[in-house]
Amino acid sequence: MSKFKNVIVIDDDLFTRTMLKSSLELSGWSVVGEAATAPESIRLLRTCQPDIAVVDLDLGEGPTGVDVAHALRKRLPGIGIVMLSTYESPRYLGQNQLPLPEGSIYLVKNSVADAAVLDRALQMSLDPTALVVLSKDTYTSAEAGSSTSADDSLKKAMSKLSDKQIETMRLVAAGHSNAEISRRLWVTEASVEKSIARVIKVLNIKVGKEQNQRIVLAQIYHQITGAVRARRD
Repeated sequence: MSKFKNVIVIDDDLFTRTMLKSSLELSGWSVVGEAATAPESIRLLRTCQPDIAVVDLDLGEGPTGVDVAHALRKRLPGIGIVMLSTYESPRYLGQNQLPLPEGSIYLVKNSVADAAVLDRALQMSLDPTALVVLSKDTYTSAEAGSSTSADDSLKKAMSKLSDKQIETMRLVAAGHSNAEISRRLWVTEASVEKSIARVIKVLNIKVGKEQNQRIVLAQIYHQITGAVRARRD
């Protein structure tokens, strides 16, 4: 596949955008635009016609990278989408999140330290025979065998949680009380307490007498997602 395809990079971190741009250009791609927010990314389309968008999944407050990807695909149906994230799975962003656009390539950020991995993902995003339909439970790392920062056994345990249990965990990590969580999920506080207890059991979390189970749960969520703090929305 020929290079010099036009690429836009969307990430709220300037350092990450700079590093991605450098890596892409060294691999022969033409980076024609950069954006830090959802509105900026849409405005890019006024001045360039990208073939591929490399999008960070978590853009901070406001629309997510998934929202941006859908907006770009609506305007440019043939655009390739490569999603980058510290999250091991897009499920961890929250159960109200849209599914990734069909054919998106999902990469865990620490897998792109090798420029060849990112290069391979971009090529796959343009190849109709390689596109992968991502569901809420499956995703690809562009066949790169991506390494992870979380313990394998913990990731395996996380995969056993339901979407609602992951959402409960995310809301706990974001600092919401049981009462707030119950209102958001339309359940009773007792149900929230049971859900938290179930998550702790499934993840086999040992909580000592001096430890707060909510704090331990938040630490586990931050470990598995690589997030400094969960999105509070």
